[in-house]
Amino acid sequence: MLRRAALLLALLTLLPAWALADTAQSGSEPRSLLAAMAEANRSLDFQGRFVYMHGNELSTMKVRHAVINGHEYERLTHLDGQLAELIRRDDQVICIHPDRSITRLPARSGLAPMPFQERLDRALPEQYNVLLDGEGRVAGREAWQLRIAPLDTHRHGYRLWIDRDSKLLLKSEMVDAGGMVLERMEFVALDTTARLSADDFAAPEAAMEVAIEGVDLGAYPQGRLELDIEWLPAGFAVLDRDLRRADPEHVPVSALAYGDGLASFTLFVEPVSADDAVEEGLSRMGPTVAVSRRLEQGDSIWLVTLVGEIPQATAERVLAATRVQPDSAP
Repeated sequence: MLRRAALLLALLTLLPAWALADTAQSGSEPRSLLAAMAEANRSLDFQGRFVYMHGNELSTMKVRHAVINGHEYERLTHLDGQLAELIRRDDQVICIHPDRSITRLPARSGLAPMPFQERLDRALPEQYNVLLDGEGRVAGREAWQLRIAPLDTHRHGYRLWIDRDSKLLLKSEMVDAGGMVLERMEFVALDTTARLSADDFAAPEAAMEVAIEGVDLGAYPQGRLELDIEWLPAGFAVLDRDLRRADPEHVPVSALAYGDGLASFTLFVEPVSADDAVEEGLSRMGPTVAVSRRLEQGDSIWLVTLVGEIPQATAERVLAATRVQPDSAP
């Protein structure tokens, strides 16, 4: 159960001469294009429809984005299946569920699957190389095609199509070492002349509303939990730590997030007893891998689950190198 809950909580080479010449003439150096893409995604008003492929799941969504009176708004609407929406204003998110109930919670980045652009607003980690692959067309628009290639086997690569006019990201693919597409986001229609108002981001009247409250790290022993990881891929470091509830009936689970600037994973640690039936093993959904194992140290038993968008072999190696520091155990 924890592994399933963790999945919910968390929800390539030298350029040809013509490409180098065209890049120099246009001023579209690959790293500059990434910075321009991040800025466009943050500052422009636009709306459109895109398809999102995650493993074997395919969804169609409508997106609206605007900056109004200095506030950034974003709205994602599912166009197939049951109606569900996400609305963001700056760092606050409203989740509108199919039963029309509403959940409010803080946002640490843009709405999934769109926050990839924000991660690229920072310096590209040294474990990746960015290359210009030429030109293409997406949703009837001319685009630059870029490739972000990992320099080792511990993270996935990306293929990007950036609109030549607006610099918005028109299409992205996350690929494994063999070039297989694990996740895809692709616009099928985009309007960069949209005039949007605050009314376009208004939440409907809710049948029920819930606010997700933060969990006090000091209120539970697992909030003081420290991990000793004997091996991490180069470039990965601790990003954040908190306590997360898988459901209201269970005590919070300690969560420690790691990342390299693009790739990330989270370790969930839960104390269990010798009599508990815990679920160990592996599951995958597109680029997301979840690996769980039972960890016994002295009189303490833990269920440790890694969830992240990294290769399976890397996830298993990190988990095998993970220990709970004895003096931090409750």
